[in-house]
Amino acid sequence: MSPSYQEVLEVVEASGIWTNGSRRQHGFVLSPSVLELTAQQAEDLRALAPALYDCMSGIGRMVATSAQPKLVHGKTWGMLKRVSQTGVPPAYHEIQLREPGRVPAVCKVDFMEDPSGRLWIAEIDGHNKHGLGYSTLAARTRRLSQNGHASFPGAAVKVAEAIRAKGTNQAILLYADQERFYRPEFLILQDELKGLGIDLQLMSELDAVCTGDTSHLLDALSLAPLLDFPFMYKNQALNQVLCEGYECGRLDFLFPPKPFLGSKAVMAILRNDEADPQLEAMLHAFISSEALQCIRAFIPPTYLVDKSKRPEYWQALCADGNFVLKESISSGMKGTIFSSDARFSAALAKAVKARGRAVLQREVQNRARRFEYFTDTGACQSAEWFTRVTVHFAGREVADIVVTARQDRSVHGATDCLQLGAVITS
Repeated sequence: MSPSYQEVLEVVEASGIWTNGSRRQHGFVLSPSVLELTAQQAEDLRALAPALYDCMSGIGRMVATSAQPKLVHGKTWGMLKRVSQTGVPPAYHEIQLREPGRVPAVCKVDFMEDPSGRLWIAEIDGHNKHGLGYSTLAARTRRLSQNGHASFPGAAVKVAEAIRAKGTNQAILLYADQERFYRPEFLILQDELKGLGIDLQLMSELDAVCTGDTSHLLDALSLAPLLDFPFMYKNQALNQVLCEGYECGRLDFLFPPKPFLGSKAVMAILRNDEADPQLEAMLHAFISSEALQCIRAFIPPTYLVDKSKRPEYWQALCADGNFVLKESISSGMKGTIFSSDARFSAALAKAVKARGRAVLQREVQNRARRFEYFTDTGACQSAEWFTRVTVHFAGREVADIVVTARQDRSVHGATDCLQLGAVITS
């Protein structure tokens, strides 16, 4: 039996995400629905989990090797080094080479579902804590209408396990000033972790005083692992404290500071659709053939746009009109433009000159699903919605799934979107 409007509303309001008038910024359409994954889709995601882990670890070791001029040389190694620094603030260039094979405790992967039900990777983000709160909220609303179906354990559960693995029940979520929009979501994660016996402290970069002797601040931050090392622009001194603390081994992160693991260029490197023999040899030296084969089956053809090839090459590649141009470092639909857009040619020409700052990816025809939703008056209706399926992977397992759905093909978080949990049908 589907939950009522009042039941769903109570869960959402109890989370606190709409308190103090924040529904204007964080609103979404309430729904009694869940995404129903087939048993085969769930099994495919479970099979992907260890392959993703191995690929992220291998890419990390490849990037660390590319920074050693006494060990490697050549244009392909140079490309890898350049890609790992593109769009990444200089403060990270050295520290992201530390602990080369280490992967984030949770890796966020966005999928698109084609009309046949096959899931395709649209983005891999191993350097982003955003979405953990929404995943937690979706799990809460999902439980209202689970109806005995199986589900994944939950992103917060896996975060709690990762914190306990550090030998503590405390952690710090440091967020940059430009991330303050996500604070209501962080509070949901904090509340969920509290119920799991974990004390998560929230701290803005503006809360950290970095004048004079900063040893006291380093002492305080070293008492518990931090979730991640966000890009910070208002408190540059804090960047320095974190870098020094990490380099000397006093600070630890659940998401190691490796921004390149959030670059869409990683998908192009893993696919190697241009069949660069040196890149292929490098990939097989650091990643098992089984893991590469598995992850390549999930990634649509993806090319790193580079000025080493003439503009005509890129124009011919996407001449059939079924490609998407994506900035390497961006979130959601930002920096994404479809070849059907009148601005596409100009954007592609600009990307070619920028050298490695964008990828071209074969467009996936997004399947529309029918979901129920509540109107502002609480009436239940149904419509066709396009989805973006966000899967949080933890270690070699699937942690949970949160679905963003819109009636526009450009699916992203907005006040007219649905936020749904997922269940596994038999």
